[in-house]
Amino acid sequence: MADQNKASVIRRKTRAAREGADPRVMSPVRALRLALARAADTLLDLPLVVATVEQRRVEAGEVEAALGADGLFLLLDGRAGARAAMRLDPGLLAALIEVQTTGRVRPGEVRARVPTRTDAAMVAPLVDALLAGFDDGMGESGAEPAPRGFHFGDRMEDARALALLLVAPEFEFFRLTVDLGPGLRTGRLDLLLPPLPAPDPVARKGAGRGGGPVQVPAPEDVAAVALAAPVVLDAVLARIHLPLSAAMSLEVGQRLGLPVQSLRRVRLVAAGGHVAAEGRLGRRDGWRALRLGGEGTEGRPAAAVGREAVPDAGGGAGLVAKGAAGEGATQATEGTPTDGTALTPVSG
Repeated sequence: MADQNKASVIRRKTRAAREGADPRVMSPVRALRLALARAADTLLDLPLVVATVEQRRVEAGEVEAALGADGLFLLLDGRAGARAAMRLDPGLLAALIEVQTTGRVRPGEVRARVPTRTDAAMVAPLVDALLAGFDDGMGESGAEPAPRGFHFGDRMEDARALALLLVAPEFEFFRLTVDLGPGLRTGRLDLLLPPLPAPDPVARKGAGRGGGPVQVPAPEDVAAVALAAPVVLDAVLARIHLPLSAAMSLEVGQRLGLPVQSLRRVRLVAAGGHVAAEGRLGRRDGWRALRLGGEGTEGRPAAAVGREAVPDAGGGAGLVAKGAAGEGATQATEGTPTDGTALTPVSG
């Protein structure tokens, strides 16, 4: 009985995620994409296309590593003393300065230099317009009833100095890769926002000088709590059986053969090996995606794979091997190749 309930919850969460992929629904990723493109067009008359957006959660201790070492680092001020952060990489910063000084983005490599306060002052209007546009987009969708109110605060010397001024224990990390010109240059913008506070479960009413009665709502529905809990689903292409010695000797860049039919039968696997759904690997608007199959999925949109569903720059398969050497097998999952082992589908 417990296994059936667990499977039901996972199916319902998967269905909710598919419904959330509707492009008509304003998500934080879509709000940022639109806000940046509109701000660049309105303020600078700069053709800018947001190619990809990554979103993930980072803890305070991971901020410095997430932002990197180069670019323009900005502290953002918000309501009630809230603080956020932004980084513009050298490519994006150079394009914003060039379009304001020469009227166009110049092709070629960006000369390395240390950003100045003048640079920060020149990009501040775009930063404020981006953050205001993000608030407007999320407010119109009803996802965030109150605007965050973040705006340009100050330029920081580096990521370490910026991280020391951030007070939240964790942040929503967004990485926007943009095409400038278009086609003349690629840039990147990183944004760190503190997550919205959870609503207070206790409603206080009639608190006078001597203290009034406290109204405590009824316990939350167990199903609602379960559906709000995070679930990690791995997109499994295939399982390859290897001797333990071979699995332990895998190296970065090494290629493993996958049967071509594995692309047509990708399984979404939850914790404990439970298969939540099956689908076919493909693309949607340039993103790696799964077209889910099976009962109740007809007409559903493709679901993005992974928490960071980002297409690789070269348009390749973008497959990463996750070793399970202790079991003598390797589980292949779809995602962006970073430090994993590249996998290439082969015939047979």
